[in-house]
Amino acid sequence: MTPSRDDYEAAGLLERIATSVEDRLALLDWLGERGFSLEELATAHASGLMQTLVSDRIISSGRVLTIDEAVAESGVELEVFRSVLRASGFRPDATVLSSDSLDLIREFVNARALFSDAAVLHFVRVMGSSLSRIAEAANSLFLLDIETPIKTDQPSELELARQGELATASLDAVSRAIGALFRLHTREAIERSRVARRHATELDLVPMAVGFVDLVGFTPLTAASSARELLDLVVGFESQAYDIVNDHGGRLVKLIGDEVMFTTIDAIDACAIAVEMFAALGESTAVTPRAGIAYGNMLAHGGDYYGPVVNLASRVADIAVPWEILVTDEVATRVAGTHPTDSAGRRLLKGFAHPVPLFEVRR
Repeated sequence: MTPSRDDYEAAGLLERIATSVEDRLALLDWLGERGFSLEELATAHASGLMQTLVSDRIISSGRVLTIDEAVAESGVELEVFRSVLRASGFRPDATVLSSDSLDLIREFVNARALFSDAAVLHFVRVMGSSLSRIAEAANSLFLLDIETPIKTDQPSELELARQGELATASLDAVSRAIGALFRLHTREAIERSRVARRHATELDLVPMAVGFVDLVGFTPLTAASSARELLDLVVGFESQAYDIVNDHGGRLVKLIGDEVMFTTIDAIDACAIAVEMFAALGESTAVTPRAGIAYGNMLAHGGDYYGPVVNLASRVADIAVPWEILVTDEVATRVAGTHPTDSAGRRLLKGFAHPVPLFEVRR
């Protein structure tokens, strides 16, 4: 039976509210229709989370479990359970677990039959950090594009709760999209690996081009710009980088604030990416780009790349002046006839014992 106004008053649900009593009653009735008890409503009211009850329930699907209950149901040792949670990006003793969490543990146990614990845990760390960013982006999307505009119009509590329910319900669609994208990216990763390694002599090394593009002047700009202006600049830079790298069949490995790292199978594509990124930024921007590109064998591990060639490209980018694309002699040789280069002399780079011959790509 739906509680009455007297019931709500007796539970203290109409006290200390920032809206009208009628608005609060509408929200309470709506929540009651969704099966929330007076006790649950009172707890949410005390913590100021009345409008998010439905959203929180959607996110926290499954039975709530203590870590001891989860360990017992999963059938694995406590330390294994803790290590998987920690690798996933959670505090083992402070994370609210649900019955859905057991799927993660079961998949880890299955993977142990094929791979070492260390390798699987590293993969879980990569997956956890990536999904953490996706979750943060989803939360920001809701706050900036839904809740902020709604609050500007001074909506009722019920309207906010309804919008939250609609947005959170779309998580199922996000989960399906992640599954589909993962399969597509896996196929692309396998194909890139096959092509890049066709002339490789060692299985754990892959010959590729690696480039770094960063923005000179970004740090001082932070002191003279608002958070919104900086966000617009960074998001615009990231968007252009993603699109240009993808258009040339490359992979944007990571974004580090005002710097991007990308790889390509062919050095020609790497130079084309840098040239197009410079053009996309335009001459009138408050910051100026510079780039460094190298080619050679790199160690591919955990979705990232390591080794002297990566360090070389990074150091080359560090010494480039604004609007300069510097490349190694290996890159210059491979792009001859497609991207003309001029000698930039021999430069002594940090971490390298001997001066390195460099070339500037003409834009």
